[in-house]
Amino acid sequence: MSYILKLSEVLLFPVLSVLTMESRDLSLFIGQTEMGSQIESALGNHRLIIKETTTAGVEYLVDETEPNCVVTDHNPPAQDCFELLDTVAPEMPVIVAPTDGSSSLATRALRAGAKTYLDPTTLENGAAAIAAEIVGVEHPAETSHDEAKARIEEFSSLVSHELRSPIQKATSGIDLAKTQCESRYLDEVSETLDRMDELIDNLLGLMDTEGNTIDMEPVDLSAVIEAAWPDDTAATLDVDTELPSIEAERSRLQQLFENLFRNAVEHGGEAITVRVGVIEPADGSTSSTESIGLYIDDDGPGIEPDRRETVFEYGYTNSENGTGLGLAIVSEIVDTFGWEITVTESARGGARFEIYQLNMI
Repeated sequence: MSYILKLSEVLLFPVLSVLTMESRDLSLFIGQTEMGSQIESALGNHRLIIKETTTAGVEYLVDETEPNCVVTDHNPPAQDCFELLDTVAPEMPVIVAPTDGSSSLATRALRAGAKTYLDPTTLENGAAAIAAEIVGVEHPAETSHDEAKARIEEFSSLVSHELRSPIQKATSGIDLAKTQCESRYLDEVSETLDRMDELIDNLLGLMDTEGNTIDMEPVDLSAVIEAAWPDDTAATLDVDTELPSIEAERSRLQQLFENLFRNAVEHGGEAITVRVGVIEPADGSTSSTESIGLYIDDDGPGIEPDRRETVFEYGYTNSENGTGLGLAIVSEIVDTFGWEITVTESARGGARFEIYQLNMI
């Protein structure tokens, strides 16, 4: 629930406008009826109760459900009024939105205990801005999540366009140059561009794991694994013939396998064989859980025991062309799904990743 108190100067007390919301949708507004009506309209379904004086507003606060927020619209609220409100509701935030604002007014209001200062005269729609502040107090976690998600999406778009475009142009130029002459330097530049492109993929994948909700649904493991296996490799993929479906988000699950497969090929080369199958703790798992899991192993060089705790850290790589993000993203996805991942040695001497806590169907 959320409330706004509006403070306008009168004799001994400022006038408080209080917006009252029942439960989470009731607001109490103290002050000018016109502004209260505008805020009510901007709030949509929120119910608005208007009180025109500080005394009436405080009486409402004492007698009714305690509000979450206060707003003022004219002059800064008197210090004694803030103290009175503090006595009635010590944890209640105050939003100050005077019609006659100034920097000194903002300073006085904030020092007096206001949570937020808004100058409606500088805003295209002051009532809407105040309503947004109310919603922010009422649903702080949702507002914070939405803002974080918007920033991530904006940055992802920037990274995808502003970084990929020059790389694509440079790659086209290198390909054209290769038709005119042969040079190892061109090959080195081409490899560097490929690594940069992979790094962008990893960055975008990492950002996709942040600030977004997940939609778990039944996913066909065999189909995801087939889609995740790289087309441009001579390495071999050996998958159990009867893999179950699991509860996951398909796109992130595919990225998890893509990163694990890429890691195996980068370290084991084109001659490597990667196997994927279902395991149980009795098969020699290192996990402390008792659930059925998946393994992804290979016959490559493996991972040294003293490095198995650090391979999932950001920036860790022992490959010249590695980005240090691939396995870190795998760990992020596993955590997002509520799973567990461990790394050990495969029966063939390579790396073995085990994933547990999956909900198999």
